[in-house]
Amino acid sequence: MKKILILTVTAGNGHNACANGMRDKLKQMDPSVDIKVVDLLKSFSNPMSIWFADSGYNFAVSRALPIYHYFFNKYKNIPPEYRYSRKCVAQGASLSTVDGLLKEIYDYKPDVIYCTHFYPAIAISDLRLKYNIPCKVIVSNLDYVNSPFWEAANGVDYFAIPNEDFIDECIYKGYKLNQLLPIGLPVDERTLEIVDKKEARRKLGLDENTPTIMVMFGGGFWSGGFKIFEDLISSLKGRKVQVIMINGKNEKGYKAIEKMKFEDGIKVLNVGFTKDIPLYLSAADFILNKFGGTSVTEMINKSLPVIVTEKIPTQERYNLNYMKDKGVALSFKNKKELKKHVDMLLDDPQMVEEMSMNARKMRKNTIKELAEFILSFPNADYSTINEDEINYKKVKRAVKTSVRKESTVEIKKARVLKRDTKKAKQTKKYRQVGGLR
Repeated sequence: MKKILILTVTAGNGHNACANGMRDKLKQMDPSVDIKVVDLLKSFSNPMSIWFADSGYNFAVSRALPIYHYFFNKYKNIPPEYRYSRKCVAQGASLSTVDGLLKEIYDYKPDVIYCTHFYPAIAISDLRLKYNIPCKVIVSNLDYVNSPFWEAANGVDYFAIPNEDFIDECIYKGYKLNQLLPIGLPVDERTLEIVDKKEARRKLGLDENTPTIMVMFGGGFWSGGFKIFEDLISSLKGRKVQVIMINGKNEKGYKAIEKMKFEDGIKVLNVGFTKDIPLYLSAADFILNKFGGTSVTEMINKSLPVIVTEKIPTQERYNLNYMKDKGVALSFKNKKELKKHVDMLLDDPQMVEEMSMNARKMRKNTIKELAEFILSFPNADYSTINEDEINYKKVKRAVKTSVRKESTVEIKKARVLKRDTKKAKQTKKYRQVGGLR
């Protein structure tokens, strides 16, 4: 019986949703497989790391975006040779888990480990400096950007990235070409189903022929969604239109919308948390949304044009810029720009069709392909590992020592390479001006 360990991190809900989605898909494809889903930080780390990854992140992107932008770009631009140094601050949280994670791996003995966040991938990369992890390890990037710290996760066997556009940067970050899987982001397979818009609207109690806009801003921590909803409704005055508002776990926003009154011609379907997002997407002509990687992939799979606020976390700005280049997204800074884009998409069906066509070119059934890949590996061999020889109380210290040594080696190699490269450039320049023939 094949065993698969799925490692996730609660940093928002996207990573957990991906982990649970992959578990369900693997079980659908092979009911005999044994799967265990573990939240790395909640299981093996300290309260500070847990708070920092989830609540701290939510606080930063909702209350301190300029500071978040600054540190995101600062750490993204740190040279990859510092992956094992203190400059890679993700090492702290990852190293805090290595003793518990190693015991979990050796007790459960998985044949494949699948990670939905860089924290477990970094922890395993660090562990492999000292200990034998015989199973295959695969990690997915869930954004259309290589965020900071991915360079520290290059000890995995495979890195699933959005597509070929990201290969060069991954190579610069220290990955080898044979580690890279340019297959996309694994999202709910139902978003690939072709559902007639009129049929979807009928199921939701909406008018079949009325233009329909969907609004969705994810979890309740982000405070900008309600104001954007108000601005949207204001921009729709005089129109006959339907608006689907998905509030998720934002109960405050849901209750506020329930109390609102709307002009004749504007119908609002106010929705709380739902597991039927693919159906709502099928009913829409276009969508207003934040721009997390998994949610934008679901919209692409549904061939939906997207309008996005620019007041979003830095990784989502990268997602936005990438999708604007691909011709599937528009962005706005204020109410005036929002109205301009909404009017344009409501009045120009040709533009909607062009943006939808651009999205269709990017559709992929990634979760199926990745699940097949995970199931393809043979069972891992743990016979050479003697757990009796391992003192788990000393694992953390041993790994930290190995990480420090590796950091010294990597930085020294990088300095020598830079020195030699500089000399080579100087020699070439000297030859070009006639110093040597």
